[in-house]
Amino acid sequence: MLQPLVPEQVDQAVAAATTPATRLILAFAAVHAARVAQIGTLMLDDVDIGNRRLTIAGRVRPLDDLTLKERLDWLAHRRTRWPNTANRTTRASSHWISAAMRGQAATLERRRR
Repeated sequence: MLQPLVPEQVDQAVAAATTPATRLILAFAAVHAARVAQIGTLMLDDVDIGNRRLTIAGRVRPLDDLTLKERLDWLAHRRTRWPNTANRTTRASSHWISAAMRGQAATLERRRR
């Protein structure tokens, strides 16, 4: 049975997302209802910034302002931290994706629902 999150749980989950990557992951789950496995398979090309479109699991949807901002923040962070790293060609691990919300009442799956 689904149980709604209370505001304190939502606030704690947002506070736990302290890096550009975790904030973007949270946006994918909470705004776009993406599952952890779907987030793990996203590639840079799946976010079309110019046309404001996002493709998750083959489904194209509009790219909202929050997700756009978090994506741009992540790209800036990535460019600064790893300037010479090539784009990845394999999925990110589910463990890494869900690590920031581990121990929170508002897990990524609960946020997604």
